[in-house]
Amino acid sequence: MDAKALPPGQEWAVQRRLEDLLAKIAEKYGDLTGRVEVTHRPEKSFEQIGGLHAAKASLRGFTTALMDPELYRKWGIIPPKGVLLYGPPGTGKSLLARALASVAKATFYHLKLQNLTSKFGPNVGDLLQEILAIAVGEQRAVIFLDEVDALSLEHLLPAPHAREASARLVAAVAEKLDGIENFSRVFVVAATSRTDAVDPSLVAPGRLDRLIEVPLPDPQDQQEIFLLKKAQAEQDAGRSLFAELDFGSILPPMGSMSGAEIQEVIRQALESKAHRAGAGQAAGLVTTQDILQEIDSYRRIKKVLDKIRYGQYL
Repeated sequence: MDAKALPPGQEWAVQRRLEDLLAKIAEKYGDLTGRVEVTHRPEKSFEQIGGLHAAKASLRGFTTALMDPELYRKWGIIPPKGVLLYGPPGTGKSLLARALASVAKATFYHLKLQNLTSKFGPNVGDLLQEILAIAVGEQRAVIFLDEVDALSLEHLLPAPHAREASARLVAAVAEKLDGIENFSRVFVVAATSRTDAVDPSLVAPGRLDRLIEVPLPDPQDQQEIFLLKKAQAEQDAGRSLFAELDFGSILPPMGSMSGAEIQEVIRQALESKAHRAGAGQAAGLVTTQDILQEIDSYRRIKKVLDKIRYGQYL
């Protein structure tokens, strides 16, 4: 049965079955909470992602490999197995991978390699093999290798030991990629903000050999992202939350803020209003001045946040 033909009542059953399969893997390897997430047909469209028009267009093209791989056979070629998304942190790489799975009506496997390698080390290769076995059994699957640079194991071991252990781990992962059968409707999306730490063998032909840049947004894209996040917040709240905003004043101080940072600025502005309301004060709508204050506040702490999150790479 085609995945799109599943009655609504069976969607929950499929999700539960997949979670049970992951639970069995966890019994063998250890707790996977916060390390591996599986979602049957996630709800995320490319239209819900602001900016990134070139990246979205490129990634959309790979839906054919998931939905109609036999079309490649008609042209005498095999479908691609994977793609590498690269760009600064917070630019939307995870959202793009999830949207691809959603559009292709595929099951989405989110492997957070930084967390996985921190717990399982080189054994991640064996774990990946078990997850691939589950994915191949599904109609369609997108396997997302988040922070694929974590396979370098730099965050775990001293440099000489990391290189040796990483070489074995990368070889195991490459072997698993090679083992994905042609026309299998399984597609691997990897993401990194550190191309210097990605082993070249992973982007060899037949593996993650398609590269898509996911850059920081320009001012026009920043406004688009802001408006999407604003609309989502108001939809969730069921009411208007923002006064009329002057983007001519807001965009310049944003500078090179990523989509994730813009979302955080909006969240902090709304949180400040919630605090005022909780203290019994008149909160009012979020204004341009409120947003400018939050941008300034965020910029003051950004260097500290970057040190905490990415200090070892700065």
